[in-house]
Amino acid sequence: MGCITQRPDFIIVQNPPSIPTLFIGRLVGTMRKAWFIIDWHNFGYSMLAMKFGPSHPVVRLAKWYEQKFGHVTYAHLTVTDKLHQELETKWKVQGQIYTLKDKPQSDFKRLSIDLIHRHFTWSLKLIQNLVEETTEGGKEFLGKFNDPSLGTLLTDADDEGILIWREDRPKLIVSSTSWTEDEDFSILLKSIEIYEAQAKPSDPKLLFVITGQGPLKKFYESKIKEMKLVKTRIITTWLESSDYPLLLGSADLGVSLHTSSSGMDLPMKVVDMFGCGLPVCAINFPCLNELVLDGKNGLVFENSQDLAEQFMELLVKNPNKLDTLRSNVIEEYRSNTWQSEYKQVLIKLFNQKTEEK
Repeated sequence: MGCITQRPDFIIVQNPPSIPTLFIGRLVGTMRKAWFIIDWHNFGYSMLAMKFGPSHPVVRLAKWYEQKFGHVTYAHLTVTDKLHQELETKWKVQGQIYTLKDKPQSDFKRLSIDLIHRHFTWSLKLIQNLVEETTEGGKEFLGKFNDPSLGTLLTDADDEGILIWREDRPKLIVSSTSWTEDEDFSILLKSIEIYEAQAKPSDPKLLFVITGQGPLKKFYESKIKEMKLVKTRIITTWLESSDYPLLLGSADLGVSLHTSSSGMDLPMKVVDMFGCGLPVCAINFPCLNELVLDGKNGLVFENSQDLAEQFMELLVKNPNKLDTLRSNVIEEYRSNTWQSEYKQVLIKLFNQKTEEK
């Protein structure tokens, strides 16, 4: 930042990371006579507290640092109203505060059956391959194809060669994770066991695809291998950035286990799912209601039993409710875009200072 030859009007840093970003950003802003803006996505000290505990000296020092060097700026941007209120009422920061919520990128959208067929024939074919090659009885689980030469994981062709949804296909449920302590995937695994115990032979098969990399991945993969699955399968994978929105845009349901280290940030994965018209079952935590509206664009659960009941409700007992949730999400995010948020907040923020200069 200090080596930029053209003098900037604004310097914006995202928090976290807090150390040493806040100090450097504030210092360079003063040196270059630029307006310093912090884009608050969470508190860095709260993430350290998950590892060391809230009373650890390192955590207390990190909180002092964050409050000191994040106190005085030209403006603060927050991803939730709750974070906005925390900075305003408890931290009593100086500078304007704006809530600027995350929005999905333009490539996150619901796919047509034609596009779903195309992508599961090519780049997303790996999902079907993983089920067949890495799970016990994978081929039998996937079921029958009316036209084996054209059929994919989700689609098939009728006797006249017209694309249709495959009658024997599993319902596709997706989740993404960084496999860290703030997401307890044992909740999902337990809910799958409950579904296995309750599902009738005629009930839908469920395929769970979990994407992402992280420190606890091998731990949970070992747990998955120990499970006795009949009506469900679970695969873990890493997708290219271009394939991830295609998977979300093809799925039936999303699951979020994000709980937030501070209780004041929202899971970007849910934003991406909503951009793809995908209803979400999300574990409850403070401020989740700023994103997931229970019964309108998704369902909120507290534990494994709740989640298993939601699978039964949406995929077995009342699939029309899932269709309604999907329609609500698509309608909500038809105009709820990053561009509209930018026009409402950032243009006003930047223009007032550039006009003064």
